[in-house]
Amino acid sequence: MPVFFLIILLLGAVQPAWGESDWNVEVFSGYNDALLKSLNDHLLTETAPLPPRVGGSPPIEGGPLIGAEVEWRVRRSFSLVAMTTFWEGESTAIESGEILFQDFGIVPFTAHRTTRVSFNEYALRGRYHLVDEPKRYRLYLEFGFFNQVKVTYTEDFNYIFEANGQQFLRNVLSHATSRGGYLITWGIGGDYYLTRWAAINLTANYRLGNATPLFYKSYRHTFLEQNAIGEAIGGGSPFPSAGDQVTFLDTKRNLRRPLEMELSGWQAAVGIRIFF
Repeated sequence: MPVFFLIILLLGAVQPAWGESDWNVEVFSGYNDALLKSLNDHLLTETAPLPPRVGGSPPIEGGPLIGAEVEWRVRRSFSLVAMTTFWEGESTAIESGEILFQDFGIVPFTAHRTTRVSFNEYALRGRYHLVDEPKRYRLYLEFGFFNQVKVTYTEDFNYIFEANGQQFLRNVLSHATSRGGYLITWGIGGDYYLTRWAAINLTANYRLGNATPLFYKSYRHTFLEQNAIGEAIGGGSPFPSAGDQVTFLDTKRNLRRPLEMELSGWQAAVGIRIFF
C-alpha cells in the first residue's frame, strides 16, 4: 500500500487536465478460476498420514469471490484503483469401514477429510478508458501492476471409532499460510450508469502468477500412544512441525517437493459502483 500512496502524492501534485478528480467505490462479486495444479494433481490425491487411509479428494476448481475497490480518476482517460478480494475453495472426502482400534479389536469407523484454501488479494491497478460517455457508460482496459496474495491452507482429518456403544473422536489438524505471492493481471471492464451517481460494472481479466511457499503455522493430532500409531507407520512420525514447509510427493521422482499454489486463470465479476 505505500506504493499506492506514493503514486497518489506524485500525481496529486499535478492538476487533472479535465478539471477535477473523480472518486468512486465499488462492491462486487464473481468467480475466480485459479489453476491450483499442484494442489489438485498431487496433494489432494494423497491419503491420510496414518490408517485409516482417507483420500484422495476431489479437485478444487476455483470459487466465488467478493471484493471492494476505490477508484481515483486521475485524468479523463486514466484511473488508479486500489482493491481487495477474498475467495476460497473446499474439497471433502469420506471413508468408512472397519479397523483395529486400541484394545477393542476390529471396530467400525467413519473418517472425514476437509481441505480448504482461502485467498486474500490486495491489488493496485491502472485503467485506460477506451470509450467514455459521461453519466452514461464507459469501457476500459486495466492492468494490475501490484497484486499481492496471501494464501491460507487448512486440512482436517476427523475420525469417529465406535466401540462398546461409545464413540471415540480423533483428529489430525493442520494450518498453513504463504509468505507472499504476486500476480500480473490484465483485462477489460465497463460501467453502465443506472443513475447519475450509480452504475453497474462488469469486468473480466486474466491473472498470471504463483503463491509460494506455504509453511505450517500449526500441525497437531489427538491420537494416543495406545492407538498403535507407531506400529501402523513403522515407528516413524509422519507429522510435520510448525514452521515446516508444506510438501507433496512427486511420484515420478519419488521425492517430496514444496507445494506451489498456481493462481493463473480467469476472473470475472459484477458489481455496483457509487460515484462521489
